[in-house]
This record gives sequence, C-alpha cells and structure tokens, in this order.
Amino acid sequence: VGCRVARVPASDGSGSCRVKIFYPAAAPAPEDAPYCLDGRATSDGMAGLVGFRQLGLAFLLAHLADAPSGCGLDAAPVATKLPLLVYSHGFGGNADMASYFLSEVAAAGSVVAAVEHTDGTASNTVLEDGTALPFAPGRLSRREQLDRRADELVDVAKALRGADGLPPLGETFLGGHSYGGPSALLAASRFACAGFVLHDPALGMGYASEAAARTVSFT
Repeated sequence: VGCRVARVPASDGSGSCRVKIFYPAAAPAPEDAPYCLDGRATSDGMAGLVGFRQLGLAFLLAHLADAPSGCGLDAAPVATKLPLLVYSHGFGGNADMASYFLSEVAAAGSVVAAVEHTDGTASNTVLEDGTALPFAPGRLSRREQLDRRADELVDVAKALRGADGLPPLGETFLGGHSYGGPSALLAASRFACAGFVLHDPALGMGYASEAAARTVSFT
C-alpha cells in the first residue's frame, strides 16, 4: 500500500486542509511513510485528548511520533480503476489515527483519503500558512464545525479526480468515525456519493437523514 499527503484548497477560498491518501501500490517504495504527520506534535495532541499531557504523562504516547505506518511513501500507484473513500475523523481525531485500518481498506482495492479537518476538532493539524492548530473545539459552533467538515469532504472528493500519483478513480463513497459520521451524511446532501462507510457513527449529533438507510457500519 502506498501513502501520500496532499493539501486540498477550500472551494470558498478560506484555506486548505491536509489529506492522507492510501492506495494499492504497483511496487514497494524505498521509504516508509510515517504514522504521524507531525511527529511529537501529533502524539502530544493525542496525549492531551486523553488527559495524559495534563498529568505530565505525554511520554506514554511518544512512541507513536516515530512509528512507521507500514505504507510506502509516495509509492507508484496501480493502474486499475478503484473506488474512492473520503473519510472524516472523529472529535479529537486526525488524519493519522486510523492509518492501520484505512491502509487495510486500501489494500482490499480502494483509494482512501483521510481528511484532517480545520474546524478545531483535530487533535492537532497545520494550517495553510504553516500555523499549528491544536485541539480547539470551541473555535466554531457545532453547526459551523459540521458545515466546515462537510465542505472539506466534498472539496477533497472533487479535487482528487484526475490527481497525479493516484490510481484512476471510480465511484466515490463518504465515510467517517464517530463525529465523522454526521459530517459524511451532511456532505452527502451537497455531493452525490455511491454510499457510506461509517465506523461507530455519532448519528445522534444530527443529519442522520434517509441517507443512513444506505450505511455500512463497522463497529
């Protein structure tokens, strides 16, 4: 499985978000892609989410900073046409947390784009100007968060069509974990997708429309 990182601009010109993309590779790559995009900043962000950093125990997750992802960095893609899954992380998640799961999904025959949201719900991300944005759930209202997340999913789904370094893309699916569930469902009201792949979706947070009838849920 190959892995590459892209930055996708917002359609409204408000900035851009990072995307970690997994795909079947045609051959092994000489370099392994890192598990954490930002090394210790990522692992410390996750440590803060579970309370370790506040107790001076951030070192308990420090091993993740240099952990391998098991994917080849910028590996050459296969030439086979494959479905695209655009995946939204949960509240306090990031583009790295589901790397092992999403790489397995990619290995089964798909391209998976893990979006790192800029609404303040990522445990840590880096904005277009290079500014670090740590977990800031109060940065936007809940409705504004979901709007931003849905827009970023749609922007990524559109931007990856014909992108260099990826296999040809077939149908597009939207997915997510927890808070990513309602984000994906809201995105589907703005973009025609073939279906959903939701993992423990927080459907009680709203936007669980008739689209939920087509949901495939991993629990």
